[in-house]
Amino acid sequence: MLTVAAAMAFAACGGGVQADMLPEETPPVATPAPTPPIPEPEPVIESPPPGHVFSPLTGLYIREEAANRRPFAVVINNERQAMPQSGLMQADIIYEVLAEGSITRLVAIFQDFDAEMIGPIRSTRHYFTYFALDHGAVMVHHGGSTAGYAAIRNRRIPAVDGMRFDGTVFWRDIERRRTRGLEHSSYTSAENLLDIADRLNFDMEARENPGIFNFFEDLTAPAPRNLAQRVIVPFHGNNITAFEYNPEDNLYYKSIFGEPHMDAAVDAQVAVSNVLVKITGMSVIDGDGRRNVVMVGSGEGYLATHGTFSRVTWQRDDAAGPTRWYDEDGEPLTVNRGRTWISVINGRPDFEGPIEDVEYDENNRQHF
Repeated sequence: MLTVAAAMAFAACGGGVQADMLPEETPPVATPAPTPPIPEPEPVIESPPPGHVFSPLTGLYIREEAANRRPFAVVINNERQAMPQSGLMQADIIYEVLAEGSITRLVAIFQDFDAEMIGPIRSTRHYFTYFALDHGAVMVHHGGSTAGYAAIRNRRIPAVDGMRFDGTVFWRDIERRRTRGLEHSSYTSAENLLDIADRLNFDMEARENPGIFNFFEDLTAPAPRNLAQRVIVPFHGNNITAFEYNPEDNLYYKSIFGEPHMDAAVDAQVAVSNVLVKITGMSVIDGDGRRNVVMVGSGEGYLATHGTFSRVTWQRDDAAGPTRWYDEDGEPLTVNRGRTWISVINGRPDFEGPIEDVEYDENNRQHF
């Protein structure tokens, strides 16, 4: 609480005093000139660099050419043997969801990117297509389940499949293939993807709004009393990922398998501005542990941003989408500018605090 104190003193005199009664040596008191008010500084309005506009995926400036182009949704291997992956730090939004057993896969959304190495690429599942549809993206995968191929075909999603373009658009990392196995060795690049999309004559015009949330003008903690220095996301069994908040740069740094989640292309730990958790239903549908994940309907979730968390909800009316996100008041969700990680789970996350420079409540751990 801020307390403002002000004190003013007033003096006055007058009535019946003759001028010759005043001491001659008393000098006249000069009235000080009023201090001119200090003008308020004009707000600084940052202009985009020439040829740049705001990204609907991150709220940051990107090249206008890229903003007008539909993004790519790339399926990336997320097993322990696949670590470290390459290219993640150029993705705008990254989805993580269970594939089979306790294994998760990533679907990384790229729009303005020039990564020379992205991968390792893995096969798709039918519910991965919803992530591509959320952004009007081209699907990029290396193989797929029967249902995954059917979903791409039935939903008319343009796709680039490594089973068709292995050795051209996709290449194999020889060392990984030798030491880790074939399924951990498939890679592609931004140049290859843009080239094949052109050669296949895909309609690459971005849809009117490929984003799924709005952005705050200034860095904001929507619920400052709900501390989230650490976000713990349980996927299955011992497969638990964590995000650690760094107040110096306002980013969440991701860990997996108890170690920093690294991007080999830049030799840096993966970090994002926002962590969204989507809670939904899941069920195993075959003997290999493949799943069905409920993507149409509505449910709960959480947003962690700027060291705090808040409850959110999601809704999707049909496969064509998109998913709509709402805050606690039922208004369209607003997040901080930057990259976003979306974890799709059927459990509930943990949030831990306290952190510096955020008001701290009596509870330093909250579980839902």
